[in-house]
Amino acid sequence: MPVNITPTDHNVEVNGLNIHYVDWGGDSNRNLLLVHGQGGNARNWDHIALALRDEFRVVALDQRGHGESDHTREGYAVTAFASDLAEFAEKIGITPYSYVGASLGARNGISYAGDHSDHLKHFVCLDYGPEMSVASARNQISGMNRRALGWRSIDEYVDQQRINNPRLSDEYVRHQAQHALRLNYAGKYVTKSDPDMFWINGSFGVNEVPHLWEQWAKISCPILELKGGESDFLSPEIWDRMHETQPSLRFVEVPESGHGITGDNPEFLLKELRGFFVD
Repeated sequence: MPVNITPTDHNVEVNGLNIHYVDWGGDSNRNLLLVHGQGGNARNWDHIALALRDEFRVVALDQRGHGESDHTREGYAVTAFASDLAEFAEKIGITPYSYVGASLGARNGISYAGDHSDHLKHFVCLDYGPEMSVASARNQISGMNRRALGWRSIDEYVDQQRINNPRLSDEYVRHQAQHALRLNYAGKYVTKSDPDMFWINGSFGVNEVPHLWEQWAKISCPILELKGGESDFLSPEIWDRMHETQPSLRFVEVPESGHGITGDNPEFLLKELRGFFVD
């Protein structure tokens, strides 16, 4: 990322929490909000925001429990995330705007968009729908249980991420580490996100699925779903139900990509977003 083009940092109180966001500025009267996935943060989108900042005013936030935003003992219900999104958009004055959510950002966006389609010009989900496949849910819980508690160095973190996903460049992973990790009291690099987020992946999250399908059916703005071609998050059965409920849904499978589309195939993502946003 060019050193002379960086976003500005801001904070706003939303539902009693300090929510951090970055604003890429620009002269466009079109607004775009980028919402990260579980364990992520606003700076996950830097390469996407940089490419689009001449076409949109691009904003990316740290959702509650992530990045520089507050953690909360009240928990991480999808309706709480959705309420945050609604109040955030109104407080910073970006409505109406286009929304792109990756994974958890897509999930929370579904709950939000069902009640606030009037806020949105376009709604984009990256590899997530009202529920995830059983196979993916099992993999998520298993993966969480095997995840390292911390790393002795940034190099160790980078090496592990590259093993997990060889598509990611060293530069990309180091940039993510700069914003995703903090040095704790034991001298270990640990993630900034609240570990209590883990429970979203189990029975707590499953109990929210009926609500998410109800909200999905209520969305009235144009919807684009981008599925990682090598991802198992959306089963054929889930996709069929999504399309049956929203017949005008545009569905695109992303080649050479797993669940993490923004890192795996950003050029394809940018092409699809630009094509969708002209409608």
